Amino acid sequence: MHAAQIDRTRITFRSIIIGLILVSAICWVEAYSDYYVNNVWLAAHHFPIVAVFLMAILVLLVNVLLKRTGVASPLTPGELITIWCMMIVTASLPTLGLASYLVPTLVGLTYFATPENSWIELFHQYIPDWLIVKDKSAARHFYEELPFGESIPWEVWIKPVLFWSLFAFTLWAVMICMSSILRKQWVEREKFTFPLVELPIEMAQKPEGSSTLNAFFKNKVMWLAFACPVVIHSISTLHFYSPVFPEIPLRFSTWGLFTEKPLDHIRPLDFNIFLSTIGLSYMMSLEISLSLWVFYLIFKLENVMGAATGTSAVLYYKDFVPRREMGAYIVLTVFLLWIARTHIRDVLVKTFSRKRLEIDDSNEPLPYRWSVLILVFGLIALAILMLAAGAQTFWLMFAVMVFFAMVCIVDAWLVTRGLFFIHGSFKAPDFFVAALGTTRFGAENLTLIAFPKRVFFRDRREILMPHVVNSLKISDSPALNRRQLLGAICIALIIGTYISCYAYIDLAYNKGALTLGRSWIHTWSPQEPFHELTRFLTQPQDTDWQGLAFALSGGVIMLLLVVMRYRFLWWPLHPIGFVTPGQFPMNNVWFSIFLGWLFKYVIVKYRGLKGYRQARPFFLGIVLGESFIAGVWAIIGLFTGKGYNFLYF
Repeated sequence: MHAAQIDRTRITFRSIIIGLILVSAICWVEAYSDYYVNNVWLAAHHFPIVAVFLMAILVLLVNVLLKRTGVASPLTPGELITIWCMMIVTASLPTLGLASYLVPTLVGLTYFATPENSWIELFHQYIPDWLIVKDKSAARHFYEELPFGESIPWEVWIKPVLFWSLFAFTLWAVMICMSSILRKQWVEREKFTFPLVELPIEMAQKPEGSSTLNAFFKNKVMWLAFACPVVIHSISTLHFYSPVFPEIPLRFSTWGLFTEKPLDHIRPLDFNIFLSTIGLSYMMSLEISLSLWVFYLIFKLENVMGAATGTSAVLYYKDFVPRREMGAYIVLTVFLLWIARTHIRDVLVKTFSRKRLEIDDSNEPLPYRWSVLILVFGLIALAILMLAAGAQTFWLMFAVMVFFAMVCIVDAWLVTRGLFFIHGSFKAPDFFVAALGTTRFGAENLTLIAFPKRVFFRDRREILMPHVVNSLKISDSPALNRRQLLGAICIALIIGTYISCYAYIDLAYNKGALTLGRSWIHTWSPQEPFHELTRFLTQPQDTDWQGLAFALSGGVIMLLLVVMRYRFLWWPLHPIGFVTPGQFPMNNVWFSIFLGWLFKYVIVKYRGLKGYRQARPFFLGIVLGESFIAGVWAIIGLFTGKGYNFLYF
């Protein structure tokens, strides 16, 4: 064993136990909080507020009590970071990261099948009985509430949940291997900033001497900033509970201002103020934050120009934007791999050459050889699982999985630069449907790929790989043993998966999925892929040359942006902005990103790097304060049964 690996801090058993307790609590409570109480969303993006809130409790309450009472030693920075990593990778599992898409999709296909939509005649024969819940009584009680005195029919859920959890574990293994392979390139060679890890690193720092709090929590500027969102959101939440209190508005819509053509196509254009987004944007580089809001406004201008020239809005939103983004993703992936070509060559040498001992991977989460082999066999295994479920073409399923792996790489890269909210306007199979046409893709393949297309490929706001990459970066702060940390993450994922599915199924049967809040998740979402599938089967189409041309245009524009960015120092815009404007969350956060950029630009311009560093605790304090008060009001909402979602992105 290399000395460098021995010197790294070992993961303690205590931190794993505490992490699993918190993970279990999150996965048990979150679906109830988000969908029944309609609280502020505890996760929903790559900076989950529930992790920030619980981290603050550990540092400000648990550690202070432990140090003052002497009952046990306070949690060390390494233990706090371990717990943080376990929380962020699992915070999304009860909701949009897994359960709230997976479970309704498995039962909705039975419940929403009607003679009018002809789902049973069109494609039910391609779906094995064990793959979904086909029991009509179980499906009806899931959506309409279990009758009094009856028990939940767990037996109909065992096989579907086991199969799709195996699929999820395999997919996550692929993401973990890609994260392990790219860690050194992104962290040590390209030295990405990873803005989303700055706050937990500051929170986890060890206090000096006998002090109970570290320097970050002793900073008066930080506490001043912390108080701002606490006061603002407390007043607004009290107004929600009782109109006697005033409300401090933070959202401003322009929907009623632009009503005449072609300006009506600029809608929605909202000026929303999310304080934590301002703080996180301050942590981004100026060129990143500038590019995000500039490209969004360019996108809105495109909408207006399209309307003025007679371009169909339906064509624009349903075809052009997703295809263009798809082409941009492909070119960006190739570019990222090209930049990392020397490192990737070293990884492959370590895997296949006799000279592999000359390349040190002792401090990596996995040995490079394991990472490459598990990555390859994991992609193959995903295709085989699809064949076991009823798909017919191995190479096609394998190609879809490879393309989705490329998408994951770009998404993880976006998060390393500070973008905490990713959605995506296209799904991985869309490229192959466009290239082959629905007929050559095949009815069985179209039917079976619809499941991961909805559950794993569509909504990427809580996709796992960015969380893993951030975890590997933050492990450098206390110099954690990455292989042990990866083990803790895997344990958390396994336990969190089954608790999340259990809690969601239990909630739906006891309350009725039709009555739960955010109804589109439980009703529209499980129908959407099968409405599309119905269209594919009843209206076969050949190769979509127009869609491929749109994808080519996106690839060409991305290539030009990449060349301008890396060949000309004066070029102000980063390619990251081009792959984000069509994603709906940007309408909510673009103005806050602009404000974060503006504050940083003014401070750096007039105060320089010193001014940036002096203001940094203030903006981190804003992020901490908004996350903390959101957690406080979420707990209050659990007891009152009425939650106020003031951080909906």
